[in-house]
Amino acid sequence: MEAGVKQRIASDQLAAALQKRILERAEKSLKERACEYLIPDGKRLLSESRSALHQVMVNAWAWRTSGDVRFRERAIKELDAACALKDWNPSHFLDTAEMATAVSIGYDWLYPSLSPEQRKRYEDALLERALRSVLKVHGKASWWTGPGNNWSQVCGAGMTIAALAVRERDPELCDGIIQHGIDLLNHCREFYEPDGAYPEGPGYWHYGTNYHILGIAACKSLNRSIETPRVLGKSGSFMLHIVGPTGLPFNYADGGAGLELASAAQSWLASTFNDATQAGQVRDSLTRGLKRGVGNGTTGELRFFPLHLLWLPPAPSGNVDKELAATFQGEQAFAMLRTSTQPDAAWLAIKGGTGAASHGHLDAGSFVYDAAGIRWFHDLGSDDYNMPGYFGKQRWDYLRLNNFSHNTLVVNGKNQATPKIGCPVEPWKTVGPNRETRIDLTAAYDGQAEKVLRRVVMDPKSGAVSLFDSLTKPTGEVRWAVVTKAKPMIDGSRLILEEGGRKLVLTRVDRSGGAWKEYSLKPKTEQEKKNDGYRILGFTAPAAENLGLQVIWRIE
Repeated sequence: MEAGVKQRIASDQLAAALQKRILERAEKSLKERACEYLIPDGKRLLSESRSALHQVMVNAWAWRTSGDVRFRERAIKELDAACALKDWNPSHFLDTAEMATAVSIGYDWLYPSLSPEQRKRYEDALLERALRSVLKVHGKASWWTGPGNNWSQVCGAGMTIAALAVRERDPELCDGIIQHGIDLLNHCREFYEPDGAYPEGPGYWHYGTNYHILGIAACKSLNRSIETPRVLGKSGSFMLHIVGPTGLPFNYADGGAGLELASAAQSWLASTFNDATQAGQVRDSLTRGLKRGVGNGTTGELRFFPLHLLWLPPAPSGNVDKELAATFQGEQAFAMLRTSTQPDAAWLAIKGGTGAASHGHLDAGSFVYDAAGIRWFHDLGSDDYNMPGYFGKQRWDYLRLNNFSHNTLVVNGKNQATPKIGCPVEPWKTVGPNRETRIDLTAAYDGQAEKVLRRVVMDPKSGAVSLFDSLTKPTGEVRWAVVTKAKPMIDGSRLILEEGGRKLVLTRVDRSGGAWKEYSLKPKTEQEKKNDGYRILGFTAPAAENLGLQVIWRIE
């Protein structure tokens, strides 16, 4: 490993900068505590597992590439702390899977320097706290043991990696777990079908896909047969289109709205599929991230940060064509269009889909919009997972999860329906100088209207947007609204938003009734996030046999 990595660091300025940041992070970690048995919410050890993986990977990497024994000692400290815990919280098996990954990688990367006693200690921990524990979970037919969501990828890959690490100790046990993990990961390709969109949001894409690829890489390194689905390459393209020119993603479902940073999975995809467009944008993302100081955190996808240096794609040679428009189908369907690849470009991303998807919100028809370097229309993202019924019967009672807080329609004061098959999005087509797409939202308003169509027309040069909504026989009044951080001013048929010295003007074109106004984003319970700094503005039109709404907006 070292020879190829050192050559890359010596010949590639970005690789050298990544290595410098990893060593800086490892230096800081020397003064940080090791993992402890802390379950602050009464359910999850997950933050400790993720911290352990981060510390082990960063320090083991730093030792292997620099030879500085202080980093080896820090990695050993973390491994010993992890293996001294009474268990790895198997009741929330993500915790076990991530801790097992941490110990497996540390055991493997440090193996030549470990004493027989240390090797046995780490092997024993992996066998008793992960691999024999997982058999009890499998025996109860736990829901994640089939291809359900990101849990399947994390737990399947984590257990596979652990079993590969200690297979010589118990081949019969480990071979069964390895084969189950391979089968599970092979089936998880369906999350990305047919063309790369991921149901659970960009944050969960990073989480699930990093583990999925870690599982593939571990199996291939030991000549185990496992699929490398072509659709994963398409999903790398999806992750480029789902991020706006502001650097913020369309954080649909239970997603966060932080600035994007290409993860190690994206480096692997760009290299594996030899995709020059993905390679260029991954490298650009890492360059921007280094400038703003990323690589110094202890959680999130930064725990996989060193893997960029294993999988970093080379800089593309010559000019690379970058697609400005894209559509993706699947359980959650999308259309995206931007005016250019510049940071001040206009960009619209809109979705169909369904709240029935894992981590889904009632956000069919919702959209986000960037222009002039500003995110004008926002998605509020997730709320506290520990609230009662968050993943159960109370889910749609919470404001951030229902359509009352999204940039979509509310018909007759009702929540959207959750169809099993998500609302489809048509591919972009050229209509005169503009581009156009349509979403059939009828299934999301089942019982609330006979037909609901949302049509988007965008000028690919100026970024001006016209949004048309057509509803047949709505059962009550229809609310149209957008969430923004901008300062609003209502001027008759116009809503003027101002932020950062720029103005976005929305103009109501139809004559269906209802005036611009501000609605409340105050949640019903004290536990919910307060949504400070955000506003939701729109209008409510009375019901009609055939209701047509049209709003246009542009930067002025």
